[in-house]
Amino acid sequence: MQANKKKILIALGIILVIAVIVLAAIQSKKSGPSAGTVNTPTQAENPATSTPDEVAPSKNVVDTATVTPEIMAAAVQVASGTNLITKDNKVVTEAGTPVKLNVLPSSSEAPKESAPISKAAVATLSTKTNSVNISVSAAGFVPNTFTVKSGQLVNFVLTSTDAFTHVFVPDDMSLIGMALGVAGNETRAKSWNAPAKGTYTFHCDIPGHASRGEVGKMIVE
Repeated sequence: MQANKKKILIALGIILVIAVIVLAAIQSKKSGPSAGTVNTPTQAENPATSTPDEVAPSKNVVDTATVTPEIMAAAVQVASGTNLITKDNKVVTEAGTPVKLNVLPSSSEAPKESAPISKAAVATLSTKTNSVNISVSAAGFVPNTFTVKSGQLVNFVLTSTDAFTHVFVPDDMSLIGMALGVAGNETRAKSWNAPAKGTYTFHCDIPGHASRGEVGKMIVE
Protein backbone atom coordinates (compact mmCIF):
# COMPACT_ATOMS: atom_id res chain seq x y z
CA MET A 1 0.00 0.00 0.00
CA GLN A 2 2.82 2.35 0.94
CA ALA A 3 4.57 1.53 -2.36
CA ASN A 4 1.44 2.46 -4.33
CA LYS A 5 1.23 5.83 -2.57
CA LYS A 6 4.84 6.56 -3.50
CA LYS A 7 4.17 5.71 -7.16
CA ILE A 8 1.13 7.99 -7.19
CA LEU A 9 3.11 10.86 -5.64
CA ILE A 10 5.92 10.42 -8.17
CA ALA A 11 3.43 10.41 -11.05
CA LEU A 12 1.74 13.55 -9.73
CA GLY A 13 5.15 15.22 -9.39
CA ILE A 14 6.04 14.44 -13.02
CA ILE A 15 2.69 15.78 -14.22
CA LEU A 16 3.22 18.98 -12.21
CA VAL A 17 6.69 19.54 -13.72
CA ILE A 18 5.34 19.04 -17.23
CA ALA A 19 2.52 21.49 -16.56
CA VAL A 20 4.99 24.14 -15.31
CA ILE A 21 7.16 23.71 -18.43
CA VAL A 22 4.15 24.06 -20.75
CA LEU A 23 2.91 27.18 -18.95
CA ALA A 24 6.39 28.75 -19.10
CA ALA A 25 6.60 28.10 -22.84
CA ILE A 26 3.20 29.69 -23.43
CA GLN A 27 4.13 32.74 -21.33
CA SER A 28 7.42 33.14 -23.21
CA LYS A 29 5.62 33.25 -26.57
CA LYS A 30 3.20 35.88 -25.28
CA SER A 31 5.87 38.16 -23.82
CA GLY A 32 8.12 38.14 -26.94
CA PRO A 33 11.96 38.10 -26.91
CA SER A 34 13.74 38.19 -23.59
CA ALA A 35 15.73 41.18 -22.34
CA GLY A 36 18.98 41.66 -24.22
CA THR A 37 17.69 40.07 -27.43
CA VAL A 38 18.09 42.27 -30.48
CA ASN A 39 15.28 42.24 -33.03
CA THR A 40 17.12 42.44 -36.36
CA PRO A 41 14.77 43.59 -39.17
CA THR A 42 14.43 41.10 -41.99
CA GLN A 43 14.78 42.17 -45.61
CA ALA A 44 10.99 42.05 -45.91
CA GLU A 45 10.70 44.51 -43.02
CA ASN A 46 13.47 46.73 -44.39
CA PRO A 47 13.47 46.35 -48.17
CA ALA A 48 16.09 49.10 -48.60
CA THR A 49 18.69 46.85 -47.02
CA SER A 50 20.15 44.47 -49.60
CA THR A 51 22.99 43.17 -47.43
CA PRO A 52 23.59 43.15 -43.64
CA ASP A 53 25.94 46.15 -43.98
CA GLU A 54 23.87 48.33 -46.32
CA VAL A 55 21.66 50.76 -44.44
CA ALA A 56 20.02 52.87 -47.19
CA PRO A 57 19.60 53.06 -50.97
CA SER A 58 22.88 53.95 -52.63
CA LYS A 59 23.64 57.47 -53.90
CA ASN A 60 26.94 56.38 -55.45
CA VAL A 61 27.43 57.77 -58.94
CA VAL A 62 30.69 56.06 -59.96
CA ASP A 63 30.85 52.99 -62.18
CA THR A 64 30.54 49.88 -59.99
CA ALA A 65 32.62 47.63 -62.25
CA THR A 66 35.71 45.98 -60.76
CA VAL A 67 38.92 47.56 -62.05
CA THR A 68 41.64 45.46 -63.66
CA PRO A 69 44.77 44.24 -61.81
CA GLU A 70 46.85 46.56 -64.02
CA ILE A 71 44.85 49.59 -62.88
CA MET A 72 45.07 48.43 -59.26
CA ALA A 73 48.85 48.14 -59.54
CA ALA A 74 49.08 51.81 -60.49
CA ALA A 75 46.63 53.00 -57.79
CA VAL A 76 47.87 55.13 -54.87
CA GLN A 77 46.66 56.15 -51.43
CA VAL A 78 46.83 59.59 -49.84
CA ALA A 79 47.55 58.41 -46.29
CA SER A 80 48.39 55.21 -44.45
CA GLY A 81 45.27 53.08 -44.04
CA THR A 82 43.07 54.79 -46.63
CA ASN A 83 41.73 53.16 -49.79
CA LEU A 84 43.59 53.05 -53.06
CA ILE A 85 42.76 55.67 -55.69
CA THR A 86 43.00 54.81 -59.38
CA LYS A 87 44.43 57.13 -62.04
CA ASP A 88 40.90 58.14 -63.02
CA ASN A 89 40.25 59.19 -59.39
CA LYS A 90 38.03 56.26 -58.42
CA VAL A 91 38.30 55.16 -54.76
CA VAL A 92 38.38 51.36 -54.60
CA THR A 93 38.50 48.53 -52.11
CA GLU A 94 41.27 45.93 -51.92
CA ALA A 95 39.15 43.79 -54.24
CA GLY A 96 39.13 46.55 -56.85
CA THR A 97 35.47 47.55 -56.51
CA PRO A 98 34.41 51.16 -55.86
CA VAL A 99 33.79 51.89 -52.19
CA LYS A 100 30.20 52.22 -51.04
CA LEU A 101 28.90 55.13 -48.99
CA ASN A 102 25.65 53.47 -47.85
CA VAL A 103 27.35 50.79 -45.76
CA LEU A 104 28.44 50.87 -42.14
CA PRO A 105 31.93 52.34 -41.61
CA SER A 106 33.08 48.94 -40.30
CA SER A 107 32.20 47.27 -43.62
CA SER A 108 35.01 46.13 -45.91
CA GLU A 109 33.18 48.00 -48.70
CA ALA A 110 33.18 51.35 -46.88
CA PRO A 111 35.88 54.02 -47.21
CA LYS A 112 38.71 53.29 -44.76
CA GLU A 113 39.93 55.87 -42.30
CA SER A 114 43.64 56.63 -42.08
CA ALA A 115 45.91 56.24 -39.13
CA PRO A 116 46.50 59.51 -37.22
CA ILE A 117 48.18 62.01 -39.55
CA SER A 118 51.10 64.27 -38.65
CA LYS A 119 50.99 68.05 -39.15
CA ALA A 120 53.46 67.69 -42.01
CA ALA A 121 51.22 65.14 -43.73
CA VAL A 122 48.21 67.42 -43.23
CA ALA A 123 50.10 70.25 -44.89
CA THR A 124 50.89 67.98 -47.83
CA LEU A 125 47.28 66.86 -48.16
CA SER A 126 46.11 70.46 -48.02
CA THR A 127 47.97 71.20 -51.25
CA LYS A 128 45.98 68.57 -53.16
CA THR A 129 43.12 69.94 -55.26
CA ASN A 130 40.78 67.14 -54.14
CA SER A 131 41.33 67.78 -50.45
CA VAL A 132 38.57 68.99 -48.13
CA ASN A 133 40.06 70.05 -44.80
CA ILE A 134 37.68 70.48 -41.87
CA SER A 135 38.61 71.32 -38.28
CA VAL A 136 36.24 70.74 -35.38
CA SER A 137 36.11 71.87 -31.76
CA ALA A 138 33.54 72.95 -29.20
CA ALA A 139 33.05 76.03 -31.40
CA GLY A 140 31.85 73.84 -34.31
CA PHE A 141 33.09 72.72 -37.72
CA VAL A 142 35.32 75.11 -39.67
CA PRO A 143 34.26 75.54 -42.39
CA ASN A 144 30.77 74.29 -41.62
CA THR A 145 29.81 74.29 -45.30
CA PHE A 146 31.77 72.89 -48.23
CA THR A 147 31.03 72.24 -51.90
CA VAL A 148 32.12 69.34 -54.12
CA LYS A 149 31.09 68.02 -57.52
CA SER A 150 29.15 64.77 -57.94
CA GLY A 151 31.54 61.88 -58.57
CA GLN A 152 34.57 63.98 -57.61
CA LEU A 153 37.40 62.38 -55.65
CA VAL A 154 37.34 63.82 -52.13
CA ASN A 155 40.25 63.38 -49.74
CA PHE A 156 38.36 64.31 -46.57
CA VAL A 157 40.63 65.47 -43.75
CA LEU A 158 39.19 66.00 -40.25
CA THR A 159 41.14 67.60 -37.39
CA SER A 160 40.12 68.01 -33.76
CA THR A 161 41.58 71.32 -32.57
CA ASP A 162 40.74 70.83 -28.92
CA ALA A 163 41.27 68.06 -26.37
CA PHE A 164 38.02 66.27 -27.14
CA THR A 165 36.83 63.49 -29.45
CA HIS A 166 34.60 64.52 -32.35
CA VAL A 167 32.80 62.44 -34.98
CA PHE A 168 31.72 63.70 -38.41
CA VAL A 169 28.45 61.92 -39.30
CA PRO A 170 26.20 62.64 -42.32
CA ASP A 171 22.51 62.85 -41.40
CA ASP A 172 21.59 60.96 -44.57
CA MET A 173 22.10 57.24 -43.85
CA SER A 174 22.94 56.63 -47.50
CA LEU A 175 26.25 58.39 -46.75
CA ILE A 176 27.00 56.79 -43.38
CA GLY A 177 30.18 55.20 -44.77
CA MET A 178 31.71 58.69 -44.86
CA ALA A 179 31.56 58.96 -41.04
CA LEU A 180 34.94 59.77 -39.49
CA GLY A 181 36.01 60.22 -35.88
CA VAL A 182 39.07 61.87 -34.34
CA ALA A 183 40.44 61.95 -30.82
CA GLY A 184 41.51 65.20 -29.17
CA ASN A 185 44.12 67.12 -31.20
CA GLU A 186 44.17 64.38 -33.83
CA THR A 187 43.79 64.33 -37.61
CA ARG A 188 42.52 61.48 -39.79
CA ALA A 189 41.44 61.20 -43.41
CA LYS A 190 39.14 59.25 -45.70
CA SER A 191 38.92 59.15 -49.46
CA TRP A 192 35.62 58.79 -51.30
CA ASN A 193 33.81 59.88 -54.43
CA ALA A 194 31.12 62.50 -53.89
CA PRO A 195 27.52 61.24 -54.11
CA ALA A 196 24.61 62.40 -56.27
CA LYS A 197 23.78 66.10 -56.45
CA GLY A 198 22.05 67.58 -53.43
CA THR A 199 22.56 69.28 -50.08
CA TYR A 200 23.54 66.94 -47.25
CA THR A 201 23.71 67.99 -43.62
CA PHE A 202 26.10 66.52 -41.06
CA HIS A 203 26.76 66.72 -37.33
CA CYS A 204 29.05 65.52 -34.56
CA ASP A 205 27.31 62.60 -32.88
CA ILE A 206 29.07 62.87 -29.51
CA PRO A 207 26.19 63.53 -27.06
CA GLY A 208 25.59 67.26 -26.65
CA HIS A 209 27.97 68.36 -29.43
CA ALA A 210 25.40 68.89 -32.18
CA SER A 211 23.13 70.92 -29.90
CA ARG A 212 25.95 73.35 -29.16
CA GLY A 213 26.56 73.99 -32.84
CA GLU A 214 28.72 71.17 -34.23
CA VAL A 215 26.70 70.86 -37.43
CA GLY A 216 27.18 71.73 -41.10
CA LYS A 217 26.29 70.89 -44.68
CA MET A 218 27.91 69.49 -47.81
CA ILE A 219 26.68 70.82 -51.14
CA VAL A 220 27.14 68.47 -54.09
CA GLU A 221 26.83 70.17 -57.47
